[in-house]
Amino acid sequence: MKKILMTLFATLLITTTLAGCGNTESSDLNKALGTKAITVTPTKVTREKAASDRKVILKVQVKVKNNSKKSMGIGSGNFQLKDDNGTTYDIYGMKSDNLGQEVMPGESIKGNIYFEIPADLEKGWMNYSVYLDQEPAAEWLLVFPK
Repeated sequence: MKKILMTLFATLLITTTLAGCGNTESSDLNKALGTKAITVTPTKVTREKAASDRKVILKVQVKVKNNSKKSMGIGSGNFQLKDDNGTTYDIYGMKSDNLGQEVMPGESIKGNIYFEIPADLEKGWMNYSVYLDQEPAAEWLLVFPK
């Protein structure tokens, strides 16, 4: 009985210790935000190799739903990425599958948004603005994979 209790205690101690070492930063991945007319949901975040070893290309896959009764255009230019220090990272437009199309009423599309970021950046705030130079309509905290 004593061995069983010691084993259970050791298991509980190890589990608690490992849980404390995990990444506790919450992410807004799969959170639908936007306006009454359009909602955007980031569904996946991945890293890709860049030309420089100090930078990477961050790929954010999104789902866009048009909730209005008229077609609406949306593109990567509607998005921006900021870090905790307020540094802004613009879109990386050198990919052929960048988000940029018209969404028909009631329809959903999927697309990719790319940002060139420092290799050591671990998280950032992606925001969506309906029009350029306008206050963001939505903002997501995204934690980047290693």
